[in-house]
Amino acid sequence: MGFLQKDRQKEDHSTNADIANYTNTPLRQLAAAKGKRYGTAISGEFLQKQKGYADLIARECSIATPNGELKWDATETQPGKFTFESADAIADFCQKHNMELHGHTLFWHMGKPDWVPYPPTLKMIERHVTGVMGHYRNSRVLKSWDIANEIIADNEKETDNATYGLRKGVKPELIRDLFLIAASVDNSKKFYINDFGIEGATWKSDHFLKMVEYLKNNGVKIDGAGIQSHLWFSTAYAFDEKGFNSVLKRLNDLEVKPIITELDIIIDTPLPDSIKKLDQMVADSYKRYLDLCFAAKVDTVITWGLTDRHTWIRHHDWMPRKTFRDNPNLWKFLRPLPFDENLQPKSARNAIAQAFQQATPS
Repeated sequence: MGFLQKDRQKEDHSTNADIANYTNTPLRQLAAAKGKRYGTAISGEFLQKQKGYADLIARECSIATPNGELKWDATETQPGKFTFESADAIADFCQKHNMELHGHTLFWHMGKPDWVPYPPTLKMIERHVTGVMGHYRNSRVLKSWDIANEIIADNEKETDNATYGLRKGVKPELIRDLFLIAASVDNSKKFYINDFGIEGATWKSDHFLKMVEYLKNNGVKIDGAGIQSHLWFSTAYAFDEKGFNSVLKRLNDLEVKPIITELDIIIDTPLPDSIKKLDQMVADSYKRYLDLCFAAKVDTVITWGLTDRHTWIRHHDWMPRKTFRDNPNLWKFLRPLPFDENLQPKSARNAIAQAFQQATPS
């Protein structure tokens, strides 16, 4: 992804009172004032161990996505044997603090136990979906599901399906049947298909849209599309604003609502010479990106974490290899989230707040 240049932003005419308002008001409140929702991926482990982390989420968020507690490898570790203790703890937290829960995810090539092949058999899928969705059928907080996650291959070399670009072995009929099974268990929830790398006119976004259209044409209940938005911005290359707008428009034309599900922002090289400048670049990128999203009727923004203390991007196994993994002196520049390691608001938090404040009501 390309860096959203600050000098391309609209001139900011905010008054001091406006700034004080969006600085001090919780993000969930600013979002709700425009008919929108703000939330975060949430870790059950840290929720129990770190009160400050839990309090920050309760203050700022109106929706949460379990980090891993609802994935297949957490809920069905053995065939037909289900456990929901960790996920239920998050659901209880959401209920206590008047938050919605976004179920993530029923079908993913990585979040599965070793005994599950990829793709799973239809019998495995039916048992799993029935067990997990059935458990939350009457939940007062779980309102939506990522039915399928990252089913589009990363590139054309990793697919055996030229039409839809699905990961090897996955057939479009299997995804269709997955959605149909889900609807037979509980059609009262919102159903999403979720993926990354679709924030522009790319091979992946083209095949993602074709798959969405296939599901719509085959009578599948699909309410929305999750645009993960793990973004890399740089002054060295441009952001495909036109292509991204085209993706959002196509989804809206298909009546499949786009939402932002896993937003975080990395600044790629060339890096600035200070953390302050880096934080401002991240903030400017959040503002410009969210302005585009809100102009296209996006009403839900979930960041993949709330504080840099727990960002997945700082985990060595997931850290971007080319720029950061082999350069420990650059790790301090991985600051992708609204709050810092000490749970203090950064300029990114205020940029998100300002984007909500200036958005047209949904």
